[in-house]
Order: sequence, then C-alpha cells, then structure tokens
Amino acid sequence: AVGAACLGFMAPGLINGCIIWLLIGVLANYLAFKYVVKETPKITMEESKSLALVVVWTSTICLWLFWSFVYMHQMVPLIYPVHIIEK
Repeated sequence: AVGAACLGFMAPGLINGCIIWLLIGVLANYLAFKYVVKETPKITMEESKSLALVVVWTSTICLWLFWSFVYMHQMVPLIYPVHIIEK
C-alpha cells in the first residue's frame, strides 16, 4: 500500500521466506547425505560428502538470493499502474 511503513529487511514475508529457504537447505542436505553420498572407486566418502555440501548449499543460496531479490523488488515497485477513468 502507498504510504505504508517500510520494514526493509525485517519485513515479515522476507523473514519467513528466509527461514523456509534455510529449512529447504537443511532438508536438501539431509537428503543428499542419505541418498546421494556414496563411495566409489574414483571418489572417497569424504570427497563425496564435501561435493554434496558444496552443491546443496551453493544452489540453495543462489535460489534464496534470486527469490529474495524478486520479493524485495515487489516491496518497492518502480512503476505504479496508471488507471484511466473514462466519463
């Protein structure tokens, strides 16, 4: 709404979304360790765990950043709609 108080980074929707993205990252980390990490002749278990951590958290952080940029852009739109009233 026009004239509403600006909460900035402490906006409830932004905080809730950040918490949800953190939970998604933790869940993806758990699933990667449970179903993806394994030892093969070419990669040790430690290397597989490290790779899973890098892939999961890099993708989670990139997706969270993209989501937060889109969300914050909608909080302060640069262009407002113009309504033409015909008589």
